[in-house]
Amino acid sequence: MNAAPATTPMNAATSRAGGFMAERLRAKGWSIRDAAQYLGVSRQRLYTVFDDPGRARLWECAIAGMPVCTAQIKEELRASRKASAQAKPKHVAPPSEHPPEFEPGDKVIAIRSSGLADEDEEALIVSVRGTKKAGDLAILVQGPSGEDWLPEKDFHHYFSSTGLNTYRP
Repeated sequence: MNAAPATTPMNAATSRAGGFMAERLRAKGWSIRDAAQYLGVSRQRLYTVFDDPGRARLWECAIAGMPVCTAQIKEELRASRKASAQAKPKHVAPPSEHPPEFEPGDKVIAIRSSGLADEDEEALIVSVRGTKKAGDLAILVQGPSGEDWLPEKDFHHYFSSTGLNTYRP
């Protein structure tokens, strides 16, 4: 009869969402939501980074260098979220049945060097042409090193969404 593996501090830390990097944040009193806001990225971006074994080392350094999350920091983040929520328009048109995956103004982040941006550099979707249904969807990406039209498949190979759009509050 085989016994279940013993729970060690290492595998206990990685059993919660986000693995050991999220545990490092939690040990400093950070929630994923607060940490993402503090770092200026979406929660999904943090989870994507946490799950990527090939992530850039700078993410581990950023997490290690974050301060302990004090009550003052939490209150400042909460006040910022509240102000942002109040600034949103009250009457928003209902979302379409199938919202587009890409929109001009979407901020993206390079997950590998592309010639337009190095890994972990931000870029911007400037325009979109074609359709996914027709299979000719192309995205005009503007990065620190230039801009170019990328077929959807290539875009996904080099970039990931941050969930942020410069044209929306």
